[in-house]
Amino acid sequence: MTEEKELTKIERELVLQYLIDDNVPLTVTLEEKPEKADAELAGEKTSLPEKESRLPASAVFPVAIPSEQITVLSQGIILLKNPARTVRPFIGKQVRVQFYFNRLGLYFLTEMKECSKGLAIVIPSAIRRLPEPASGPGYALSGAVSYESANARISISCIPLPGYRLLESPKWTDIPEACRSHAKALLESFVQESRSGRAEPAGNGLHLLAVARCLASEQNTHESEPVEGRAKPFYLIFADDKRIVLALKSGSEKIDLDLSYDLSLDFALPGNRLFKRTVRTGCQAETVYSDGSGGMQCVSLKYTGLQEEDRRFLCEQVKGSGAA
Repeated sequence: MTEEKELTKIERELVLQYLIDDNVPLTVTLEEKPEKADAELAGEKTSLPEKESRLPASAVFPVAIPSEQITVLSQGIILLKNPARTVRPFIGKQVRVQFYFNRLGLYFLTEMKECSKGLAIVIPSAIRRLPEPASGPGYALSGAVSYESANARISISCIPLPGYRLLESPKWTDIPEACRSHAKALLESFVQESRSGRAEPAGNGLHLLAVARCLASEQNTHESEPVEGRAKPFYLIFADDKRIVLALKSGSEKIDLDLSYDLSLDFALPGNRLFKRTVRTGCQAETVYSDGSGGMQCVSLKYTGLQEEDRRFLCEQVKGSGAA
């Protein structure tokens, strides 16, 4: 990521006045995530601290605050009126507050406090810009999905979702403990759909573990983009010599099961990431996976027309990564 640039004093004053005048919606996130033993894990039997000191597992997720619940005072204090119950675990803790100013993503760190009028957030002197994500060539594997639409060529970049080891066998231990019960139910459902013929054959099914992990642990997350309204990329969560699996966040383009797509995969060569090998092939969506919430989806795409030389290269990449 690029350096997070702090606003100048004049820029901060403009942003403060903007917040006062426009009552923009905010996203609040706990800056220091609770340790596993400090969070309530639904359905898990584990040693927990005293109840009043626990944090619910949901506290690791950002909370959106609508503009109608926000009042910004000229002193640089944000008052939250009738906040959602999910915000209360943040009281007395350091939080990250994110918002958009003229489509530019900004954030600041502060402490959420309780007051007679509800909850209060003091805007600190330092307001920073959200960092830009690393560019494609910085990834060991990246790519793009493209197709023709209304006489135009549409191309959507594909970048790895942080924490997912592409070209390696997913492991159950990769899934956060608080999400494993949900992930297990999803995995069993996807396997049953494949076996019953309601979904395409899943092969060895390794990619389903990545799908279950993604839908169980990423579904409620919300990351502000550095620039509002910019096209969202697809996120790679699994790749081998037969298919890739993409995570599609809310608001991104959709993958149509009835369409064929062109796929390019860029592999950075070991020792020098300025040099890369590109594999180009057609692909067809096999199955769209969701947990029924209407949010994030995962889509598996099977390669079509892959050249034998490229298939051998992909097999070598999977083997070289230690995949089973």
